[in-house]
Amino acid sequence: MEKEQQLSRGDLLAKLALAPIAIGALAMIRAEADAAATHDAVSGGTMAPQAAAYQTTPKGAAKCSNCSLYIPAKSNPAKSNGACKIVKGAISPHGWCKFYSKKA
Repeated sequence: MEKEQQLSRGDLLAKLALAPIAIGALAMIRAEADAAATHDAVSGGTMAPQAAAYQTTPKGAAKCSNCSLYIPAKSNPAKSNGACKIVKGAISPHGWCKFYSKKA
């Protein structure tokens, strides 16, 4: 016959006390991963502006602020520099590069 394991009230309370700690640790790991992803998106892409033929002026009606790759600044997005998903550095909303892709 197998011996049945019974959980004492003290053991159950100890396990229940550890649950919020484990949940908190998982939430913290998730928050760190989200923050890293946000930082990567905000800090811009991996390509040098010169390689993308980036310029701070538009090319006709084509400009970064209406490009699908552009990440606008959180404060004053129409005038402040934002970022790009593929080009490194601060990107002017009035700029342009050879990877321009009009927003849908």
